[in-house]
Amino acid sequence: MGVDRHRRMFALLGVAFLAALGGLAVWRHHRYKHFAVHEAGRVYRSAWVEADVMAELVRRYGIRTVVNLCRPGEMGPTRAVEERVAVESAGARLLELPLPDTADPHDPRLAPHIAALSNPENYPLLIHCQHGVNRTARTLAMYEVLVKQQDGEAAIRRMPGFGRPYNPLEYEFARNFTRAFRFSADARRFSGDIAQQQHPRMAERHTVDP
Repeated sequence: MGVDRHRRMFALLGVAFLAALGGLAVWRHHRYKHFAVHEAGRVYRSAWVEADVMAELVRRYGIRTVVNLCRPGEMGPTRAVEERVAVESAGARLLELPLPDTADPHDPRLAPHIAALSNPENYPLLIHCQHGVNRTARTLAMYEVLVKQQDGEAAIRRMPGFGRPYNPLEYEFARNFTRAFRFSADARRFSGDIAQQQHPRMAERHTVDP
């Protein structure tokens, strides 16, 4: 009887421990939603997280610039204001650059995004949209082409999907952007400029776990 009772007790303790671990994992998922390191010390990604979480990420990873790809009012005016206050209070700057749904790499609405990715002073940077998936991946594909002179579509295929497939638009845009800019003179110049940026925080290595 005593042995059975102890076995039941240990079994219950094990179940409670696993439940606690599961609860912690769920909490971390919601708090740091879709946060990931794209390139350690240089480029990070996430969904739209709470203001205090964004401030924490800015400080922890030495972020200089946060790029918000959402449309004005997409998450409500209050959250947009809270994010700006949090980012600037943590010592970074916020660029609100709504990303258009286009497959045209020469769409003039992309000019601010290209300028942001091409400016060495913006790094390390964090890119986010509402869910941190499609628009974020499209912008990271632009980064891969402009700064690293890599294939944008192949880059998206290597990115985490966070349990969902990327939209066909992302692949189409990445293909078109690669053809247009991968071996351009501007891409070579952007790549060289950013490679020469020696900001000390860019040399740090970080894990995916925030």
